[in-house]
Amino acid sequence: MNICFLQTARAFITTPTRITQTQQLLKMTSTSTSPVDSTSPPPLYLAEGLVAIHKPLTWTSNDVVSYIRGILERDAKDRGYSKDQDNSSNNNNKKRNRRKKQMMKVGHGGTLDPLASGVLVLGIGKGTTLLQDYLQGDKHYTASCHLGYQTDTLDAEGKIVKEAPYDHIKNIAAVEKIIPKFMGKIEQIPPMYSAIRVDGKRLYEIARTDPETNAEEVEIPKREVEIYGLQVKSNLEKDVIMSGVVDGPMYREKVQAIEEAEAAKAKEAAASTTEAIKDEGNDSGGAEVEESKRKKKRRRGGRNNKQKKAKSPFNELTVPSIQPDNNTLVMPQFALNIQCGGGTYIRSLVRDIGYELDTVATMTGLVRTKQGPFLLENALTKDNWTAEKIYDAVQKIS
Repeated sequence: MNICFLQTARAFITTPTRITQTQQLLKMTSTSTSPVDSTSPPPLYLAEGLVAIHKPLTWTSNDVVSYIRGILERDAKDRGYSKDQDNSSNNNNKKRNRRKKQMMKVGHGGTLDPLASGVLVLGIGKGTTLLQDYLQGDKHYTASCHLGYQTDTLDAEGKIVKEAPYDHIKNIAAVEKIIPKFMGKIEQIPPMYSAIRVDGKRLYEIARTDPETNAEEVEIPKREVEIYGLQVKSNLEKDVIMSGVVDGPMYREKVQAIEEAEAAKAKEAAASTTEAIKDEGNDSGGAEVEESKRKKKRRRGGRNNKQKKAKSPFNELTVPSIQPDNNTLVMPQFALNIQCGGGTYIRSLVRDIGYELDTVATMTGLVRTKQGPFLLENALTKDNWTAEKIYDAVQKIS
């Protein structure tokens, strides 16, 4: 198989420098566990700094942050820590006291979508001050892609909005030919479902408020991003599969089955309601009942016009994902290994590759394999999310 891998000189020159500077910062800001005087109160943190967590499929990045914070806060309480011993908490003004203040500072250095998995860098305590570097820094991803259709979210979770023939794309060699056009500094338009602000509103808020709005109707400003390396493949590495890669075709098939079952259930419920109204034996009375229900529905809808994102029908155990014994992708599917700078939307990159191939494409799965010096193989998996192991991981990078 002919594999095209291109990297700019900057990738070779600047990436090691970034890693060295980051490691120096970690050494200065991470604190290791040391014997505590039995007469002194227990500390809030046993270590502060940065740690790589493995984000499972279907979890949001904020879900992970909240979960880890909960583990560490319960550990602090079990060790005897009390908020009352923190003098700073007594100096908050009344305005700040109106908002609930988190006991511990925990944050992440770059969002991963629910249907993505892999390295999520968390800052704990003083480590949160370093997270901005990880938003802008070097990242590596593996993405699975599917030609022939495009969704409104540009991933497997969305509704299909475009379809196009792809028969002229015979193999990955055809994809490799257009890769040089996406190397170096390029401009891309972020997805409609993203946190970019337009006219003071986040794009995903606009999309959820009016689902009929598409990206072409909103003036989304282009962003300059940088691609250091781009490799086209027809197979996925084992560690990438073990991290969790959504099986795009199976995911869409199961979601469609769920939606059809729900539609049938709703139709049956509506028929039952109609029969109940008829059984009233009074046409005018039945009409009044139906009108009353419509008014109540309108009142409820008027209270909140914003549409919330639909909850996923899957969790990390049930979401359809590619298995280790089925790691080969055949057209219209292929994989991309991407090395890029901060702010790059892989969903947009896949979309634009589809356009360049004179068809459309959707990113069906995504794994972040590296962020700064943090590698997928060293990210703390969910079965190791304990206070002891989290603090131990922070100590190791110091």
